[in-house]
Amino acid sequence: MKKIIRFIGFIVLAGMMMACRSGAEEKALSKRQAEAEKQTAVLCEALLHNAPLDSIRALAEGKDDLFFYVFDARQMVYWSSNRLASGAVYLSSYDTWRELSFANAKTMARWSKAGIYNVLTVLPVQYLEPQEYIDEKTLSSQTFSFRQLIESDTRTYAKSRLYFYLCHVLFGLVILIGIIGLLWNKGIRNMRLSTRILYIVMTPVLAVFIYVFFMSIRYVHRTNEQHQRHDLLIRSEYVQSFLRSLYYWDVALTTDQAQGLAIDLHDLAYDMNQDIHVYGLNGELLASSSPMLFNSGVLSKRMAPEAIFSEEHATLCYEYIGSHPYLVSYIPFHNGSFVTIGYIAIPYFMSERTRNEEVDALLARLLPPYIIVLILALVFSFAAAKSMTAPISILTDKMRRFEIGGHDSHINYPYHDELGALVERYNILVDQVEESAAHLARAEREGAWRTMARQIAHEINNPLTPMKLSVQKLQLKRGTDGFDEYFDKTTKMLIAEIDNLAHIAQSFSALAKQPEVVTTEVDIAEKLSNVITLQRENDEQIPVRYVGADSGVTVLADNEQISQVFVNIIKNALQASPTDIIVVLNAAYSEREVQISISDDGTGIPEDIQARIFQPNFTTKSNGNGLGLAISKHIVEGSGGRIEFETSPKGTTFYIYLRRQ
Repeated sequence: MKKIIRFIGFIVLAGMMMACRSGAEEKALSKRQAEAEKQTAVLCEALLHNAPLDSIRALAEGKDDLFFYVFDARQMVYWSSNRLASGAVYLSSYDTWRELSFANAKTMARWSKAGIYNVLTVLPVQYLEPQEYIDEKTLSSQTFSFRQLIESDTRTYAKSRLYFYLCHVLFGLVILIGIIGLLWNKGIRNMRLSTRILYIVMTPVLAVFIYVFFMSIRYVHRTNEQHQRHDLLIRSEYVQSFLRSLYYWDVALTTDQAQGLAIDLHDLAYDMNQDIHVYGLNGELLASSSPMLFNSGVLSKRMAPEAIFSEEHATLCYEYIGSHPYLVSYIPFHNGSFVTIGYIAIPYFMSERTRNEEVDALLARLLPPYIIVLILALVFSFAAAKSMTAPISILTDKMRRFEIGGHDSHINYPYHDELGALVERYNILVDQVEESAAHLARAEREGAWRTMARQIAHEINNPLTPMKLSVQKLQLKRGTDGFDEYFDKTTKMLIAEIDNLAHIAQSFSALAKQPEVVTTEVDIAEKLSNVITLQRENDEQIPVRYVGADSGVTVLADNEQISQVFVNIIKNALQASPTDIIVVLNAAYSEREVQISISDDGTGIPEDIQARIFQPNFTTKSNGNGLGLAISKHIVEGSGGRIEFETSPKGTTFYIYLRRQ
């Protein structure tokens, strides 16, 4: 059923396409008819005013798709072309387009009245090939000039075009590769510089080759045509001289002489292997060496009108058999007194095969050096492009692998050109960067020590002032009644402050002595479970919940320091005054990482300090030193992981990502 539906759909689609094509053809024909009617009206106007023949010819001739035939009361007096093999035509109604069939064409025709003249306007619709209305063998046996049109050897034709096709394949292949390269790189701007240079060099080279290729073909065609024209002219003059000797005393050619003239032409044609036709002074055929061409409608029985009115010694013009052009030489038929008594026509069908063989012979000589030059141009342009872009590639690679303090950062380039200047400038910049990096590192170290000194001084100075005041007051209280009680209170306060100073000193010492991170395989679930067990016993009695495995989750981390990360973050969460803390170990986060999240439901981190919480010595607590998160970040990133956080007024969550094995 589906096949039937598809078949019906195909038939409907084909019908619609044919209908559209038919409609387009009818529209084009209507346009041609309208133009023809305008030109016919101009021609009729000229005939009504008895315009000279030259004016009529200027209006009617030179059109390949529009022909005019002018009749008086007795006969045809003018025709604009002899392409149509016209027999008898009959006058029908005026100003109406009708189908009119000639022996070699299908046309649309229209009769018009112009005083004593009747004008037949003809629009060719379709030209017929000789094979469509005449037997090929018969035509081949009855003609010399058109035998090549009938007898064709496909293998010989293909062989005669071998190098022609090879050139097309070669140029097509190169152009196809170029187009594929453009599409692959999405335009010439996205190509590598060496490839772009190759395109820029090869494009004009290929364009010159293609230009020379087509100019060579054109040269061969023009040379071949000139030779054939010259040969045809010599043949025409020979026939003219020969016939003048035969009809030396004749003052005119009549229809009574047609039979004898045909025999003479037949004998001469066999001697020359050439068709010969003779026309009367009125332009109508008198005799031919191949009358079957005219009787079967292959050729018109009227000569080309331009030859009748030509003042040249000989007229060479193109005529057609179907869609095939051929060259015809018209020369006057002179008697012994050099009086024109008729016209001699010698057709010459230019051998397409011979022309192709000459083109191919030329291409056979040109193609090998073309290919060699093309290959050499490709090789040299590729080498030049590589040579010009090699320093840039080296420069790119050096910049990609450039490290401060690294070795072999300079580029050696022996040429003193534009690229040499670029390389030299790069080497100078490398030296300047190395020098600037050394100054910057020294300045950073000095700045870090100054910042550390200020921080230590600040942390130590804060408790010293109340301690000094307490000791001074203690001195004043000595010997008074409340001295013992105040002494106990003051000494406890002093001991607490001294312990705080010791803690500060230990913290800065730990930061300074912090060891390098050494990554090993660590069961992070077991580490995390142990830390949470200890942190559940906190002074604030805040519950710390854990979601995840108790063991069996292995990551790459520092076995000695990773627990400190969890302790620091959980302590910060406890200090945020939450009601609940949740720690989640997400072992299925990804194939490469494990995610650990520590969440509290405190008040969150203010937006203005979020960018500084991982900086050393930054804290918002009165008893903190601001080193916990900085140390934690150092440990996590040293293990190849990362630490992030999200915060809002409803709480804060820290995310720790550690690599799997």
